Formats: sequence, structure tokens, C-alpha cells
Amino acid sequence: MDVSLFGPFKTGELVDTPYSVKAFVPYPLPPEIDLAKLIVPLQNARDAIAELRGASRRLSNPNILVRPLQRREALTSSAMEGTFTTDDDLLIADAGMDEASDQASIEVRNYLRALSSALALLQQDGLPICHKVIRNAHAILLSGVGSHRGANRNRGEYKTDQNAIGGQRRGTENARFVPPPPAQAQICMDQLEAYINRPNRDETPILIDLALVHYQMETIHPFSDGNGRVGRMLISLMAVERGLFDTPLLYVSPELEGRKDQYIDLMLAVSTHGAWHEWILFFLNVVEESAKGSIKVVDKLINLQETYRSRVTQATKAANAVGLVDMLFDTPLVTVRNVQDAFSVTYRAARSTIDKLIEQNILVEVGSYHPTVFIAPEILRVADRE
Repeated sequence: MDVSLFGPFKTGELVDTPYSVKAFVPYPLPPEIDLAKLIVPLQNARDAIAELRGASRRLSNPNILVRPLQRREALTSSAMEGTFTTDDDLLIADAGMDEASDQASIEVRNYLRALSSALALLQQDGLPICHKVIRNAHAILLSGVGSHRGANRNRGEYKTDQNAIGGQRRGTENARFVPPPPAQAQICMDQLEAYINRPNRDETPILIDLALVHYQMETIHPFSDGNGRVGRMLISLMAVERGLFDTPLLYVSPELEGRKDQYIDLMLAVSTHGAWHEWILFFLNVVEESAKGSIKVVDKLINLQETYRSRVTQATKAANAVGLVDMLFDTPLVTVRNVQDAFSVTYRAARSTIDKLIEQNILVEVGSYHPTVFIAPEILRVADRE
């Protein structure tokens, strides 16, 4: 790490490590910020979020929107860390058919499950965002993956060895950034937990808090692996926990993926010379564009569901066929057993219902899985970026 980059306005201190290099330990939040300079971009982001909340209410079931957005978030957040899979493979993995899934798909599936588990801890168990929620998400994220992908790296626990960013293969001494050593990282995480749950937190705009907390989490880099994915997950969790949305609708990874270099550079600039204003401006714009992208998904979902309902109604009088259309907008992968259970019908009747949707080019059979799997490709890709 080039310590000469850290000027008099750096936002932390440089400390010694056993590797003859300095590590950066960020100061506790909050920094001093001139909110007056952020009024316009803050309001733009707020307006986009309000519009997304309104758009989601146009859906008969707002939860229909959640899973496509979460799948897109899982795919892109993992892709930012070098893990690539397809929508089809992710659905197979998410359905629990791990034996039919490659490691990349299981990793991305883990992201979905980690996010769902964390949301359950917040919404059902009433926990605040705390060490338990964060570590639990990390444990699920690295569950069942190969050792080369972090399975043996203190899954669900904070790091015990020094880590580095941009230097794992070249050695810590050549890293672009060296985060806090393990002992200091634990202290930083204690401070971050206290900041997130401070009594007067409503005095700071939630979107500003999201920007501050995300920077702090990424800078602390508390885990041996999986920090980026957990850090971006934390944005979605805080948006729900702080009441921005009733259902989890804010996911920023698709927008960040196309701006990854700027994203990383701006966070480093906060550390080296206190460029908080530039980072927060960037973050607010990412939130605004992410919300606008999700609004487009709402429109596509509504139009596609109406089109499918009309097509099926004209082709058959079977009520279960329309019911299966609605079911697909929650999970665009089904087996005959899924349809049997959903409508309490025989295998033959369930297969007949599936065949009706195949005839309408809504469902297609994929691969050679057992049991046979059917996917709705248009629904699956409704959240794809244009």
C-alpha cells in the first residue's frame, strides 16, 4: 500500500502490521459533512425511491417484484467478485438441486439465501442490524463452496489474519489497500454496530447513512473473504430496517457493476484524503438510478403478467392455468410436484396444466434434470438490464 497517498485529510490512521507494511484503520463514524451541498442529489434519490414505492403498489402482490430483483442483485454482486453463472443455473441451485449445479451457481444461490435469512432476522425476529445478523449472512454466503472460494476462511467469523485488497496474489506488501488488522477490525465493527443503532440516528438522512456505513464496512473488510458481497447486502438490509421500504426493493449491485472502477477509486479517495462529498454524491446517484431501474422492472412485470393471463384465458378455461401463471411470477421455475402441491391435484392434472403453458410459449423444459424442471424464460429475464 502506497502510504504517500494518505494526506493530511485522511479519514483514519496508519498502523503497523507483522508484514512490514502499514494498514489503514478508519476513524469512527460520523465524519463532518456539509449536508447543504448534498440537498439536490439527496432529494433526487429520495424522489426516485418514493416513485419506486408507488410503483410497487401497482402490483397485485408487491412481493412478486422482490425475487427478480434479488436474483439480479445476487448475480451482479457475485460477478463483481469474479463469480459468474446464469439465471437458469441460479434457479436450479436456488430450487435445492445442488447436485445439478456448479460451484458458481451455488455461490450465487448462497447470496440469495444469506439475504433472505438476514431479512428474516430483522423482520421476523426483530433483531437490529448487529454482529449476529452480519456474521450469519457471511456464514450462509460461504456455505458449501470450495476451499478455494473461502469455505475454510472463518465462515461466519471475523478475520483472524491480516487481509489485503488488490494484493492477495501479489502479497500483502504489494496490495493497493491494507484494511485494519484483526484486533483493530473487531473494535471498528463494534463502533460500526453502535453507529448503526445509535439513539439519534434519525437526525441523519438514511441515504447518507447508507453511504457512510457502506464505506466503513468495505474499509474495515472484517472477513477473510466475502466482504464486498456482505457490504452490498448491508445496503439492502438497512433500507428495510430503517423503513425506506416495507419489502426489500433497493439493490445497488447492478448499477455498481458498470461503474466498478469509479466505485473503488472513490472509496479509496475517502480514505486517502477525505473525499466524503464526492463519494456520497456518487452513492446517491447509484441509489437514484437503481430505483429507476427497478421501476422499469415493475412496468415489465405488470405488462407481462397481463399478457400471459390474457393469452391463457383465451386458450383454456382451466382456472389452474391462470393460477400457475401467477405462481410463476413468484418463482419462474416449477416441477410437476410443485404444481400438484399448489393446487392439490393429481400428477396427470398438474402435468396437463404445465403443458397448456408450454403450448402458449410461457414455459419450457430445461436440461435433463430429475424431476423434470420447467422455466418461464421471459419472467426469468424481466429484471435484466436494458
